Amino acid sequence: MSIDEHLNLFEIEEMFSAAMKVLQREVPSEEECIKYHVNNLHSQLLSPTENAVSIVTEIYRTTINHGLFEEQMNWQEISDAIDDFQYGDNQQGYTADKINGMIISHARKLWHTKISDIQFDRIIGQTVTTIDPEVHFMMQLEKGAIIIECPWRIRNKDGIVIGETDIQSNQRQWKTVKELFVGQTIEDVTLFEQIPLLIVQIGDVFLDVFHASSCFDGWTITNDDDFYIFSMHGGDIA
Repeated sequence: MSIDEHLNLFEIEEMFSAAMKVLQREVPSEEECIKYHVNNLHSQLLSPTENAVSIVTEIYRTTINHGLFEEQMNWQEISDAIDDFQYGDNQQGYTADKINGMIISHARKLWHTKISDIQFDRIIGQTVTTIDPEVHFMMQLEKGAIIIECPWRIRNKDGIVIGETDIQSNQRQWKTVKELFVGQTIEDVTLFEQIPLLIVQIGDVFLDVFHASSCFDGWTITNDDDFYIFSMHGGDIA
């Protein structure tokens, strides 16, 4: 087929379906497409751009039109400032440069603190039964496991208690890890989507897991049943 050949909409849809089938991927839902669009717009605001105001306007309009209330609230204050600058009394004395600076700063903060929609209810409330460091850092649960193949650290409210570097210099420190975790309950799990950073609260301490490779997988969480999540090479979550 020539690249200059014109295709109608039905032929394009057929080609798309065939490609997705070969890749063993499902066609994204409308909601997924909308979120991808908003995320793509957001990513354009991580560096200074002359189009910052128009990009925020498009993000805000999209969130309203498609009922993304939480995302809308994330951009409400900046959108109000833009409206005040462009159409209001501008009592705050905004300038174009100031508005652009506010947008970029806000976009970066949102990007790095965005929490994933993935629910970890299947492992929250489970007790840690054993720690197995033989091959990887494996935390066995009552039903399932957390397997870590990337950098990590354990901290409490006061700071870092122990980390992977400590273990590398002294393998006997695994005893401390076992004492901290075995018999304790998983209280919460938070995944920061864009970093990516996984935080698992176990008892009153926190396990931070950093995926640090573009070539190797980082971590896996499973309940040995129908719940299986892992951080793929590059940090993508599957």
